[in-house]
Amino acid sequence: INNGGCDQNAACANEDGGFTCTCNAGFSGDGKTCADVDECANGAANCDVNATCTDTEGSYTCTCKAGYAGDGKACADIDECAINNGDCDQNAVCANEEGGFTCTCNAGFSGDGISCDNDDECRTGLDNCDQNATCTDTQGGFTCACNEGYSGDGTACADIDECAANNGDCDQNAICTNIPGGSTCEC
Repeated sequence: INNGGCDQNAACANEDGGFTCTCNAGFSGDGKTCADVDECANGAANCDVNATCTDTEGSYTCTCKAGYAGDGKACADIDECAINNGDCDQNAVCANEEGGFTCTCNAGFSGDGISCDNDDECRTGLDNCDQNATCTDTQGGFTCACNEGYSGDGTACADIDECAANNGDCDQNAICTNIPGGSTCEC
């Protein structure tokens, strides 16, 4: 009757014409009075090092921290990069880290990795085009093309001697003079 005068968080047991009160698991005291044991504070909880311990009435719970998955007693790193590239920009590389990830923009792009914008190497002077070439920005890079009257790969352009072939299209009675990027005809 009335749990034998034991605390509501205790068990009452009959013994040789009397009774004893014993606190339930997760509680401490003399049985007549039982107080919650904070397993998180006293080190009795067996949560994973990558989990958060939360004391509850008579027990505790373990919850894996962000970036980890499991039951709280065992937590494993989540490879966020394997899941939707970690939400990094399509022009970024995702690198998994213990408990998280980082995003780094690819060469030719700048930003925080979650958002990457194309760098305009031509406008900023980061190109290696010859002075006699035209730089054209591309997504993540650039191209160089020699200007008219010059030949080469765009990073090195040499003047074409238009007079060497067919007198530079000058009249047969004219003198062709080669100039940088072109030629002149003079009678």
